[in-house]
Amino acid sequence: MSYLRFLARRAAFAVLSAYIVVSITFFLVASTLRLRLRQRLARAEWGRASESTLESLRSGFVAARNLDTPLHERYVGYLVDVTTLEWGWSFAFNEPVIAVLDGRVQATLGYVVPGVVLAVVLGVAFGLFAALAKDSGFDWSVRLVSYVLFGIPVFMFVIYLRFLTTTTGVLPTLGQYTLAISAVAVSLLAGQIRFARSAALEQTGRAFVKMLRAKGANRRRLARHVLRNAALPIVSLSMTELLAVLVLNIYIIEAVTGIQGLAGATLRAIRDSDTALVIWTTMVIVFIGIVGNFLQDVLYGSLDPRIRADTESG
Repeated sequence: MSYLRFLARRAAFAVLSAYIVVSITFFLVASTLRLRLRQRLARAEWGRASESTLESLRSGFVAARNLDTPLHERYVGYLVDVTTLEWGWSFAFNEPVIAVLDGRVQATLGYVVPGVVLAVVLGVAFGLFAALAKDSGFDWSVRLVSYVLFGIPVFMFVIYLRFLTTTTGVLPTLGQYTLAISAVAVSLLAGQIRFARSAALEQTGRAFVKMLRAKGANRRRLARHVLRNAALPIVSLSMTELLAVLVLNIYIIEAVTGIQGLAGATLRAIRDSDTALVIWTTMVIVFIGIVGNFLQDVLYGSLDPRIRADTESG
């Protein structure tokens, strides 16, 4: 099997996974619509609404969510819409879904991507040099910092940092994006440091490192050679961490900083049972995961020639 065929198979598997995720999301949302309708009718009855009001509420809810159409037909229609990129209409925002997401996705990626890059660069650098100086003062300091960062919740870091910048004047005033980038970087930095250090320590006892030390190679040259061999597990962690941030931390960060990004649209869509918007916000995250995993496979082949050789020989 050639390397290109290997990548094509991985891409096909990722697309299949995306459809499975979208299908699960659709059925979860669809299963809650009837329950949501009963809750709204119960609240209206508790408020002693008239029969005509209840019927208007029921018919409006059913029509807006297309509940009079059989479930399997709605499901097939959504699959067709996903495939043909028919974004549909968001009744929660009363505008097309593509208009809701336009700008919000860019706003979220605008702080997630720089935060991840900053965390990876700093984490790999500190972890790598800490491994090369094992049990030194620098190594112990880096390990202590990573343990401290692990214990700091993201929302507490953002709130405290904003307090220092806006109230005490200890730090210069930071914008919401600077705060968000810092929060993303801090939430990932500890894991990047520890993983990069562990990956580098696995290489420091190998023969090529001993040979370089015997030749008197400086720490920078050692770091370059060690990093080249430890790059694969570090790349794998970075891609995984990026997805974890998108799925979890963006909701906390955007709520605290006030950034109008993907998280706010997702929460409102879930609260209002906006099926189309829920599915498409999920699709954005799934699509980023597909791209991330595919880039990971490409980087694997570039960083490790053995993978390319194995696929071509197979």
